[in-house]
Amino acid sequence: MLTLSLIIPVYNEERHIEACLEAVARQSVMPDEVIVVDNNSTDNTAKLAKKFKFVRVVSEKKQGLIPARDRGFKEAKGQILGRIDADSIIHEDWCERVKIAFSNEKDLQGLTGLARTYYLPMVASTRSTYPSRMYFWMIEGFLGINVMWGANMALRKSAWKKIEKDVHHDDKSVHEDQDISINMAAKGLKVSRINDIQITTEGQIYLYLPNMLYYFRLRNETKRHHIENGNLSSPKLLKKTGSFDKFKYTVARAVVVYAHVASVLILPVYHVLYKQGKIR
Repeated sequence: MLTLSLIIPVYNEERHIEACLEAVARQSVMPDEVIVVDNNSTDNTAKLAKKFKFVRVVSEKKQGLIPARDRGFKEAKGQILGRIDADSIIHEDWCERVKIAFSNEKDLQGLTGLARTYYLPMVASTRSTYPSRMYFWMIEGFLGINVMWGANMALRKSAWKKIEKDVHHDDKSVHEDQDISINMAAKGLKVSRINDIQITTEGQIYLYLPNMLYYFRLRNETKRHHIENGNLSSPKLLKKTGSFDKFKYTVARAVVVYAHVASVLILPVYHVLYKQGKIR
């Protein structure tokens, strides 16, 4: 079976990293290596990660998610590069499903999956995959390609080598996962969303209004960048699989409007409590 390296970039993630790595330890099939990339954390993130014997902690001094990701991909020895966030709780069959997917589809170069999260702060009973589906419906409609999500994705190392020199290296200018996805699509490299490959995550940070506006700006900048460099008009561009579903895109945009309202009315209070450590 193909070998899998799991890369987790971290910066001051002491509140999340243990739960993340405990989920890795429960895998039905363990990854062949787990690399935690410490990006100048000032808390106990690295110390906590080192408690897990299957983890290798490496340091990246250049600040930013993209430099940390690049360092992890460079260090990785596996044929598949798994990429999650520190607050991603991968489900127990995540690694097994990722390996099977790449083994069964020889032309599959990258994959992503859904997340179980909730929209109503502190109401765990509302947790479902619905919000992540809305994200994919919207961003796939916006860009016109299949998009990987950095909190839950994997790609062949051979595919990364084909796009490594083309990806953007400033994470203040692009969404790094969308940037990877567009570069892969422009080279005709197949990306699929496999809905059974799932994580659990809070997801609320994306609904905090300042963050939401920042991510929207990055989304628009990412598209603009790839229009200018010709990737979104490349003759090899792999369009989104299936016909564009205008209804799904409209529904997703409506959900985003709801998210804006929730951000203004509810989530600032949640964000303060979250920062103070009073809720998880």
